[in-house]
Amino acid sequence: MNLFEQHRNSSVIPSSAFEFHIRRLRPLIDLMTQKDRTLANWYMQGDTITEALLCKVYENNEPSEAAVLSLADEYKGKASNVTKSIGIWNGVESGDEGATAYVSFDGGGVISQMLDLEIGEKNLNSSRLGEYKSVAEIVAKTVEIYGSLYVTFGPRKYTTEAVFDDRLAVSWMLYLPHVLTQAQVPEARDLIPVIRDGNQQGTIVVSVTDEVFDVHHREHVKAANDIEIRLADQDLLPRFVDL
Repeated sequence: MNLFEQHRNSSVIPSSAFEFHIRRLRPLIDLMTQKDRTLANWYMQGDTITEALLCKVYENNEPSEAAVLSLADEYKGKASNVTKSIGIWNGVESGDEGATAYVSFDGGGVISQMLDLEIGEKNLNSSRLGEYKSVAEIVAKTVEIYGSLYVTFGPRKYTTEAVFDDRLAVSWMLYLPHVLTQAQVPEARDLIPVIRDGNQQGTIVVSVTDEVFDVHHREHVKAANDIEIRLADQDLLPRFVDL
């Protein structure tokens, strides 16, 4: 399964704030760990597995000195406003229990930044993060941390099944920063409000609720496609160029 989102960082965050961005990701990792213990430990990605396992991302739940120094060394001599990224791995080699995450930052505010989380699955009928409400908690936490422009969650392969090439895909679920009602999106199986400071800041649109979304299941794909068409008809499904 893949979680992908885009956001814009505040201009008050200084360039090359490696420790800040590692610490910022920690609450999301803590929540995922509650759902799957194999997501508890993370390592900086390296040229070899041995090299990666020598550099923990966190020590005692804080950004490790080794991780911060490795990023400082990687970007030494680069312009302060160049786009940078942190790549981490959960240290598990098997595809069905492995996981990776990339988060980008800096870039001078010209482009949106992103979080790309890939979690291997043992089969198409289960999710290591749980059923849909459990997964929605991960999506909501991502929005809380990054103030996301959108968040998608589902099989990465769904992008080839989406209705539009130039717009967001719904997949299993899609967060949009709008208050949406069932009348607006009757095809949605659930609409989960995302609340911040007592106010609804957006909605998670869910295409399948009775089982895990399967890109090979035609009814699942159709459910997501129907939602995409409905949202696009109301100009609620953003184009990539507008993000």
